[in-house]
Amino acid sequence: VQGFKHYVDQYAKHNVDSQGEPHKVVYESVNNRWEVALTISDKGFQQVSFANSIATTKGGRHVDYVVDQITSKLIDVIKKKIGKTGGINVKPFQIKNHMWVFVNALIENPTFDSQTKETMTLQSKSFGSKCELSDKFVQAALKCGIVEAIMAWVRFKQQETLDKKCSSKKTSKLKGDSAKSLAVSGLGVVGRDKYGVFPLRGKMLNVREGNHKQYEKDEEMKTLRYGKVMVMADQVSFFSK
Repeated sequence: VQGFKHYVDQYAKHNVDSQGEPHKVVYESVNNRWEVALTISDKGFQQVSFANSIATTKGGRHVDYVVDQITSKLIDVIKKKIGKTGGINVKPFQIKNHMWVFVNALIENPTFDSQTKETMTLQSKSFGSKCELSDKFVQAALKCGIVEAIMAWVRFKQQETLDKKCSSKKTSKLKGDSAKSLAVSGLGVVGRDKYGVFPLRGKMLNVREGNHKQYEKDEEMKTLRYGKVMVMADQVSFFSK
């Protein structure tokens, strides 16, 4: 193995996407004391780290120091993509769950949690150096697949929330006021919390012989969000074709 980057590649080549291609790895030699690499993880947060050539198999403060920088940069971009009306509040740990980070650090007088030295416990203020990731590294991190994975999760949660809202509501769509009185009388039994009544104007579209363009023009049907719909109408053949 020739250097830390080559060492990272030995791990990353087995981290492949659905088409069998290795995920992109972002690497930076920050200075003579810090080397950092990042790629996407589909198995939760993963880390491979060293402090003064000691394998810190459980990570530690040096890993947290790097991860916190990356998540703070990514979360700003993700929040802008979601927008204020997105309805999903992404937390730093949710971003961290999509990260596989590699850290090679030279720390002054490091301390560990035990004699096995699996976790480095020294406070970052005592590291003796700083690891300030460059804008180039951050921009590359935005394109390594982590942001896309989180946005896919956000879209899933948004749809899940919408489905829950819709499934809890029901409406009766009525052909004119003639059927309305019957439905309204039923609301006295089932209540109005999850049921509504909506009289329709004109005739309903016969969807069996309709097309997509006709569906798009049906403004009344598009504006309501309900999980279930019941149509009440007279027993006559007035539905339009």
